[in-house]
Amino acid sequence: MEDTTLMDLWKAQEEKLDRTMQLNLFLLESMQKQKVRSKLNGLARIKASAVILGIAYILLLGLLIYGNQFKNIYFSISIGAILLFNILAVIVYLHHISLIRQVDYSQSITGAQENLSRLQASTFNTRFLFLQTPFYSTWFWSQEMIAGSGIKFWLISVPVGLLLTILAIWLYRNLRPENMHKKWVNRFIRSNPEHRSIIEAQEFLTEIEQFKA
Repeated sequence: MEDTTLMDLWKAQEEKLDRTMQLNLFLLESMQKQKVRSKLNGLARIKASAVILGIAYILLLGLLIYGNQFKNIYFSISIGAILLFNILAVIVYLHHISLIRQVDYSQSITGAQENLSRLQASTFNTRFLFLQTPFYSTWFWSQEMIAGSGIKFWLISVPVGLLLTILAIWLYRNLRPENMHKKWVNRFIRSNPEHRSIIEAQEFLTEIEQFKA
């Protein structure tokens, strides 16, 4: 009789503990998902602002090209390249906003993590913007400047353009998710508010998985 009573008490205690754990898990999931929502909503606002500024910048660059009428080929090509990069950036940012809106906070943790992984991978793709950097050093070139400055052009302007080109390509090739183990890449990415928001959102979801484990 005493054994039966003891077993009943043990079973009741286990059920109570299980209910407590389930409640704690529910509260933790609710709290962490709210943090993720807050981070992603903030990120969506950043990207929406970038889209607005990007469109304004594109219109300005378009006006500059139209006003130049290809009178200076260096100016037109440089500004045209920068214009193209920014058009692509606006398209990518609109895609990011769409990915953020697709996150379903009622779905499983695994599903939310997959959505964040897709968003993070797409955010890394914006590193192509580094490739526009060299064109900021060539837009003011002209035949008159090249002829007038003589050897200074080849000793200063051209090397600067080449260095910026090498730096841009190097950053484009190295700022990849698989290089996050490198300290400088990790610091660089975490200093970027867009990447930092995604990483922090992922960490919030990881805490849920750790609690379950």
